[in-house]
Amino acid sequence: MDECDNLLADGGGIDVQFSDVSYSVSVWTPGRILGPEKKHILRNVSGTFRKKQACAIIGCSGSGKSSLLNFISGYKTCGYKGDIIINGQLHNRKQFRKELSYIMQEDNLQPHLTVLESMEIASKLRNCTIQLDVYHKILIKRILDNLKLSEKEQTLAGKLSGGERRRLSIAVELIRNPKVMFFDEPTTGLDVVSANCVVSMLRDLANCGKTIICTIHQASASQLEMFNALYILSPTGQCIYHGQSSRLISYLSSVGLHCPLHHNPADFVIEVSSGEYGDHNETLVKYIDNGKSNDWNNDKSIENSVQMQSHRSNYSRHKCISKFFNELRILISRTLIISSRDSDFIRVRIFVPLLMSFLFGSVYLNIGKSGSFTRDNVIMLYFSMMTIVYLSAYSMSIKFPMELLLMRLEYFNQWYSLRSYYTCVTLMDLPLQIISTGLFCIVIYLMTGQPFELFRFLMVFLMLIVTGLMSQATGMLIAILFKNFLINTIVISSIILPLTIFAGIMLRINDTPKIYSWIYDISMLKHSMQGILHAIYGFKRSELPCPEIYCYNGSPKSVLKDVSMSENIFWISIGYITTVFLFLKICTYVILKHKLS
Repeated sequence: MDECDNLLADGGGIDVQFSDVSYSVSVWTPGRILGPEKKHILRNVSGTFRKKQACAIIGCSGSGKSSLLNFISGYKTCGYKGDIIINGQLHNRKQFRKELSYIMQEDNLQPHLTVLESMEIASKLRNCTIQLDVYHKILIKRILDNLKLSEKEQTLAGKLSGGERRRLSIAVELIRNPKVMFFDEPTTGLDVVSANCVVSMLRDLANCGKTIICTIHQASASQLEMFNALYILSPTGQCIYHGQSSRLISYLSSVGLHCPLHHNPADFVIEVSSGEYGDHNETLVKYIDNGKSNDWNNDKSIENSVQMQSHRSNYSRHKCISKFFNELRILISRTLIISSRDSDFIRVRIFVPLLMSFLFGSVYLNIGKSGSFTRDNVIMLYFSMMTIVYLSAYSMSIKFPMELLLMRLEYFNQWYSLRSYYTCVTLMDLPLQIISTGLFCIVIYLMTGQPFELFRFLMVFLMLIVTGLMSQATGMLIAILFKNFLINTIVISSIILPLTIFAGIMLRINDTPKIYSWIYDISMLKHSMQGILHAIYGFKRSELPCPEIYCYNGSPKSVLKDVSMSENIFWISIGYITTVFLFLKICTYVILKHKLS
C-alpha cells in the first residue's frame, strides 16, 4: 500500500495501555510430590501502544511475547493479573473486541475456499447480508489490490505461498476495518522478501490510523526500522526497553552497552537480555521502570499527524434484524462449498457403514426369516446398533477438534455468533448421518431377511437415527472437554463399553444381580435395543417358520420374553434417547461458550 486508502482509514484511533501485568503457569517438576511449581512468565510489566504506530514485541523464546499479546487482546485471560486502559478508560473487553482483530501465526484459513470467496464470505458475515452491495465489492477489490492479491483471486487458499496466506489472513480481517490489529509472529516461516513485505504492510496499516501490535521472533535491521515502537522483554518476563525503534541504540549506549558496528540491533538486544555481555537485565528493567517510563517513546510526528476521515459504510452499522438467520445461511453456504471440494470425509462416512452392512449381511444372510436363528438375529441387530454408535461417536470426536481452532479465532474476531455456528454444524451433519445410517439399515435389513413390512423398517431406521445422533452428541461433548485425540478415544470407549454390558443382550436382564438392575432403566443402549427388537418381533408378528419339531424361539413373544423386553415402550424409548441427545447438545453448547468466553 503506497498510501493510506480512505476505505481503510480510521479516524478515531485507539491507544492501548497496560499496567502491572503478571502471568504464571503451573509446572510439574520431577521429584516434586506436594504440587506443581509456579512458573512466572510475565512479571508486573507495563507499557503503552499508541494509535498510528506499528509496535513490535521482541524477546527470546519463553520471554512471554505471545502471553502478553494474548492478554492485551483478550484472547486469553485465565491466570493473568493486571489492568488494561483503552483511550484513558478502563478496559471493557466486550466493547474492545468490536474494534480489534487477531491474526495468528498459523494462518488459519479455509484451504478449500478461493481468495475471492474467502473475502466475500468474510464480508457477508461481517455485514450480516446475503448479497454484497457495490460498496463492499469495491472495498474487497481495493484491499486485494493493496495487498497484491488481485491476481490470486481464483486460487484456493491452501495453494497460496506462505507470504500470500499471511496477506490473505490480514485481508479478511481488514473487511471490518478494525482500529487495533494484533499479529502473533507474522514473519515466522517466511523468506526475507516476504517477511519484509509483511512488515512494510503493517507499517502502512499503522499510517492509516490503526494501532498495530505484533510479536516478532527474529527481525532484521531493515525490518526493525519499519516499526515505530519496540517493546522488548527479558527471559524473566520483564520489560527492558519500551520506546521508538530509532532510539534503541541510543538507549543501550546510555547504560554502557554499545552495539557493534554492522551488527543487527535486534540480535544485539536479545543477546544482551540472554546474558552474553553480562547480567544487565536488572539495570535495564529499573532504567525503563519495567515499561512504565515513556521517556523513549515520545514521537511528535505521530502525535501531530492529521487524522484521516473514516469512510465506513453506514450499512455495516445498521441493526441487522435477522442476524441469526443470515449468518446461518452464509455459514451453510460456506460449508457446502468446502464439502464439495473436500469430500473425503463424506465418502468415508458413507462408505464405511456401507461396507460394514455388506459384511454383516453376508455373514447373517437371511437369518431373520427362520425361527431357528432368532438368537443369532438378535445378536446381529445388537452389533448393527453398536456399529452406528461407535461410528457416530468417533466421527464427530475426530472431525470437530480439527475445526475448533479456526472457529475459535473467527468467533473471537466476531465473524459470527456461537449460536449460528453451532446450529450450522448440527444441521449440516444431520443429512450425512441420515444418509449413512439409511444405507446401512437398508442393506442389513434386506440381506438378513427381516420382515418385509415398511412400518417395521421405518421403526428400526428411526431408532438407529436417534441412537446415532445421541452417540454423535457424546463424541462432540468429549471432543470439547478434552483436546487430545488419544484422551478422547479412551474416554469415549470408557463411556460406551460399560453401556454395552447393560444393553440387555450379551448379559440378560434377568441374569444381572439386582443391585445393578436399575442401570437398565437409564441405559440408552438398552432402550435402543428394546425399540429395535419390538420393531422386528413385536406388533403381533406371526410365528416364524422353523424346520424343527419344537422351536421355542419361533414365537416372537418368546424372543422378547427371553431378553426380558416384553413391554412395548418404543415411543417412550425414542423420547428418552431424544431427550438425552438434546441434553448433551445443550451441555456442549454451554461448555463451548464458557471455553470461548
